This record gives sequence, C-alpha cells and structure tokens, in this order.
Amino acid sequence: MLDNLLALHSGLWTANRLYQPQTHCRPSGFALLDEKLEGGWPESGVVELQLTCFGVGELRLVLPTIATALKDSELTLFACPPGDVNPVALCQAGIDLDKVVVLAPSADASLWCVEQALKSGCCRTAVLWGDALSVTQARRLQLAATENDCLLFMITHKKSVQGLPVSCRLALTPSDSGIAINVVKRRGLPVQPFTLTMPAMYTEHHWSSKAHSITKSKATKSKTSESKTSESKTTEKKTPSQVVGSPLSEQQHLPVPNNVVSLFR
Repeated sequence: MLDNLLALHSGLWTANRLYQPQTHCRPSGFALLDEKLEGGWPESGVVELQLTCFGVGELRLVLPTIATALKDSELTLFACPPGDVNPVALCQAGIDLDKVVVLAPSADASLWCVEQALKSGCCRTAVLWGDALSVTQARRLQLAATENDCLLFMITHKKSVQGLPVSCRLALTPSDSGIAINVVKRRGLPVQPFTLTMPAMYTEHHWSSKAHSITKSKATKSKTSESKTSESKTTEKKTPSQVVGSPLSEQQHLPVPNNVVSLFR
C-alpha cells in the first residue's frame, strides 16, 4: 500500500529511504545557485524570498527564470510591486513586455487575484510582493501553483511561520559583491549559507562617462542661454511664473548601480 502511494506521488518520501535529488527543476541562470539547490528552482509551487528590505537584488535573482519560462507561456505576472516596475530592466533581461501583466490591487484582493492567475494556466511564473503569508494562504497558493505547473515567487520583508507549506524558502541579505543567501527550507539536504556574486549592472567607467556627458551638456546649454540673453535687447520684466526651471525633458535619470535592483523608475 505504501509503495503504491510512493509510486503515484513523487512528492512523498520516507525517511528510511535514501534521499534522491529532485530530477525536475528550473535553472535559475546562476551556476552557483543551481549547484546549491541541486538543479535550480522547484518546477512548481511557491518560493518564498525573505528580505531585510526591498531592492537588495531579489528581482535580478528571478528574472532569468521568468524570461526562460515566458518562452512557453502566454503571460507573466507582477503583483503588488513596492514601486513602478522598470520596463527597461525587463527588456534587458529578455522579457517581452507584451506578455507582462502588473497588478496593483488592494491588499485584501491581491492574494485572490494571484490565485486566479495561477489557476488560469496562462502563466508559468509570477511574482508577488507583500506581507508574510498565513498557513492557509500559503497552502492555497501552493496548491494552485503545483496543480497548474506554475512557479510563484513570494517576496516579503517580514518573517513567516516556520512551518509554512511552501516548496522553498530563502533568506536574502545584501552584500558588497551580490546577495548573501541562507536556504531556510527546501526539499533535500541542508545547505550552508553562501554569497551569490552578481555582476555590476554599470561599471565605474560608465558612471564617469555619464557624468562627463551630463556636465558637458549643461555647460553647452548654459553658453547657449547666455548668448541668447546678450543678443536680446528687450527689457521686459518677467513674472514669478516665468522664472526658468529645469523642464522634465531635461532631467537626467541615472541608472541604478551595482547589485541594486532596477525595480523603480
């Protein structure tokens, strides 16, 4: 009887049998992480990423998996992000923006929306930001994800219940070279904490050249403005509403450096 159950359900195992690494998983795009997790992320289910604060590199950590899964999926879902998702960062990760859905519902409706998206079968990956899940909420999302072959990344900065029914749980903290990862829960043998090195998004040369170009542009505009002022012979007095300000089109927006996620515009 027990052997029949074990044969029918790959998720069941007994302690008196030797542990066998999971054969079906999704590559993360990072060789070290795949090695530590014995192949990569789980094929389906909920992966909880616990953070000290948002924006430590969590989105860069999951974007390669999302881009790969999106080739065989109609949509990918970003629910309740703490800021505007940067479309440029998504394009750089190889994600088709026409297949991206961003949900910003109320906190009460967010979990229901994500659950319905998982059950729809139109997406293989989803990302949800929010507070710690309860056991009931996690069980519903886990069931919806596993039954529909979807992987949900739950990103939170609050500690959840230790016995939460999720496929995997990682604690992430920022480091000088990337992200320090502590595998809190997964199916398999324990994993010692490690640091995942993430390449810098922009080098020091990029920043210096960018600053030089901005300074040069401002100097050129200043000279042009001075020449126009000297040539003008009008003595019209300007009102306070005509005081020159920096228009939005001229504001320079520098990209986010190093391992910080390009999550916000």
